[in-house]
Parts: sequence; C-alpha cells; structure tokens
Amino acid sequence: MEDHAATATDAHFDLAHTVAADEIDAQQHVHNLRYLQWTLWAAGRHTESIGWDAKAALARGLGWVVREHSIQYRGAALAGDEIIVRTWVHDLQRFASRRKYVIVRPADRTVLAKVETRWVFVDLNQHKALPIPDEAKEHLVVCPSPPPLPWESDR
Repeated sequence: MEDHAATATDAHFDLAHTVAADEIDAQQHVHNLRYLQWTLWAAGRHTESIGWDAKAALARGLGWVVREHSIQYRGAALAGDEIIVRTWVHDLQRFASRRKYVIVRPADRTVLAKVETRWVFVDLNQHKALPIPDEAKEHLVVCPSPPPLPWESDR
C-alpha cells in the first residue's frame, strides 16, 4: 500500500495515492477510516520532508499526538482512483498546532474530503502537553489560508 509519491512547497505538501481494492468497504467505496489514515501518512511524510526527525524526538520521549479530528466527507473515492492528499500547517500555538488537509481526485476535479487535525506536542513518558519546541517550530511553515487546489496551481 506504500505507492505514494510526494511533492512539497514551503506552504503545503502533496501525497499522491492510488486507491487499492483493500481500501473499499461493503458499500463499494473507500472506508471512512482510510481518509483518516491518508491524512496521517501525509502529515508524517510532510514533517519528514521538512527535516523534522520524529524518530529522534521519540527516542527522547517527545512527539505529536492527535487531540481532535474533524472530517467533512464530500465525495466517494473508488478503487483505482488516483487521489492527492494536500496538507498544510494552519497555525502554531503554544502547545498545539492545527493542520488542514484536502483530499481530491484531480481526474474530475472533485474534492472528496476536507479534514482538520489538532496536534498537541507531548512528553510521551509523562503524558503531559509541552510547549512546542523551537526545533519543531523552525521546520514548520504556517499557511493560514488554504493553498490552491492542485488543478488551480497548474495554471
């Protein structure tokens, strides 16, 4: 299932994915939880692409945990669809960051879902929120306005 291609700008990150047959549910479209999985993949790949070393942070007992997800489903993805998960950091606060995503099918210019996740930086050993360290902040570019959709940025 790791057939992902990725592209990045300073403001956003794109994860390309082809929907696999095992991602389809009994209703013959992508299972709702897969959308969430795609956003987690995109967030991880994005932070990796900008130089954040999650493994080093984990070794020190530090990391990001999800506090809240919000998903607006707007269309159904089907097996074989080529999709893009576009993500960006919407804001940085003292302890948390909001990351937004749009999941699209460029072939017919369909927005499949809009997602927002609130991530909190924590001490994983003490289960306690920590201020986001400067070493993390220096890697994250805040994009308070949504970037253009993939087909809009190709103009």
